[in-house]
Amino acid sequence: MPSSRQETVHRKLEGHHHPLAKTVRRMVRSGELCADGLVLLETVRMVEDAMGSGVPVPTVLYRAGAEPRLARLLENLPKETTVYAVTSKVFETLTTTETSAGILALAQEPRWREQDLFPAGAPPLILVLAGLQDPGNLGTILRAAEAFGASGVLLARSTVSPYNAKAIRATAGALFRLPILRGLPAAEIVALLRRKRVKLFTSVVAEGMPPPAADLTGPLAVVFGSEAAGAPEGFRAAGEPLTIPLAAPVESLNVAAAAAVILYEIAQQRKAVSSE
Repeated sequence: MPSSRQETVHRKLEGHHHPLAKTVRRMVRSGELCADGLVLLETVRMVEDAMGSGVPVPTVLYRAGAEPRLARLLENLPKETTVYAVTSKVFETLTTTETSAGILALAQEPRWREQDLFPAGAPPLILVLAGLQDPGNLGTILRAAEAFGASGVLLARSTVSPYNAKAIRATAGALFRLPILRGLPAAEIVALLRRKRVKLFTSVVAEGMPPPAADLTGPLAVVFGSEAAGAPEGFRAAGEPLTIPLAAPVESLNVAAAAAVILYEIAQQRKAVSSE
């Protein structure tokens, strides 16, 4: 690590009661942003994804002694980033995993506007996630949404935070690139989609239309409900039902798997239309 960086912004964090250590521990417990709107990142890849997406990373903490393994990352940090060397005893109280890479960072929360979800030049594809509680499922769906060309995601109230550590890991960086609005009531989401003339579909376990039989090429949104209860009634009443046909005796798919199947079908239909 260059000596100039050590002389200018390199600091030591040795006490459990340091304000920054307290902030990180609160973020670990809550799975939420800190008061300044910062996101906790816990791997080299997460930090690199954030920086590669143009997200500011004002603070980095690393376990003292891990410098050789983290040298390239530390050298490539922006000059504005403040780096803390944290004692091993304190560092182990700041992570959510037992096999930490020895790095933590606070990155600026991505800020998206409504219009970011509805880009010009292509029909919007919006995912609506309503009531999901498993952060791994949420993160996996966000990753699939980006992979299959979704233009944005709306997170209804009572849905787990995308800033939960497990959710962030599962997104594989999609959190920093995919426009997301969260904390919206169902009625507001339905009204927004109607105002934008976006057709609403709802994924249900049974008695819906098979995705290949539906026209999924125009402006549309697809609702995925909670793992236990499915989509809330307000969305079911407002949208056309979609059901993935399954072989017996399987009755349903994991919500993340169901989202990937439907997103793939949408991508295939849109690809076919664009090639005509």
